[in-house]
Amino acid sequence: MLYEGPIPPRKRATLREIHAIRVGFDPQLRELWKHLPLSSHTKVLRHQHEILSTEIGILETRGNTVFAPLVSKRLDLMCELEITFLRKQAPGQLLGEGGDIDNRIKTLLDALAIPPLAQQKEFGDAESSEPIYCVLQDDSLVTEFSVKTDRLLRTNREEHDLVAIIQVNITASRLTYANIGIAG
Repeated sequence: MLYEGPIPPRKRATLREIHAIRVGFDPQLRELWKHLPLSSHTKVLRHQHEILSTEIGILETRGNTVFAPLVSKRLDLMCELEITFLRKQAPGQLLGEGGDIDNRIKTLLDALAIPPLAQQKEFGDAESSEPIYCVLQDDSLVTEFSVKTDRLLRTNREEHDLVAIIQVNITASRLTYANIGIAG
């Protein structure tokens, strides 16, 4: 996946900014669900309470907003993330202006996941007929991640602008009929 724009450090990121990043990933994930192997698993794009107890539904609601996480506990999936940040600073510069990579990663991880239940009130006024596609049900499903930094060779519009290239490698914590085609 590709993200271009600001990723502020977690200590300064607002819930609105995190959600804007999350929504920025939605079109890419929505497109991914149109292709194999996910296109053959769209039956899981339902709420658990709408289906038989023997079936699996991954949709979750926060306030009035519905989210569709790809990596879900219900599907017994977990993932590894390989992240490359392209930014104005020299490769490896982790501290100082534009640095604070660990807190920017925290912001990115929050944006890749559906919001926690504690933030449900933030989505009470939102009305959406379509789910927002996310990578993670929650960030505890990330078993490993690596981060590389390199120089972005263009002008930034904002202080925290960068390009993030994210590779998601999905594995199963337990192989089941529901996840057999999805887990790598």
